[in-house]
Amino acid sequence: MKPFKLLLLLLLITDLAGCGQPGPLYLPGQAAPIHVEPEPAPKPEPKSEKNK
Repeated sequence: MKPFKLLLLLLLITDLAGCGQPGPLYLPGQAAPIHVEPEPAPKPEPKSEKNK
């Protein structure tokens, strides 16, 4: 029974240690995609009666 408890303890310790990287895992060298909001189109200037 003692080897089973030791193995269980070792598995628990390694599971809790993990890799030390918090958050989602990623492959090194890959940049995260950047989301850029498009700028709104400029409003057209109203035509004046004097320019006819």
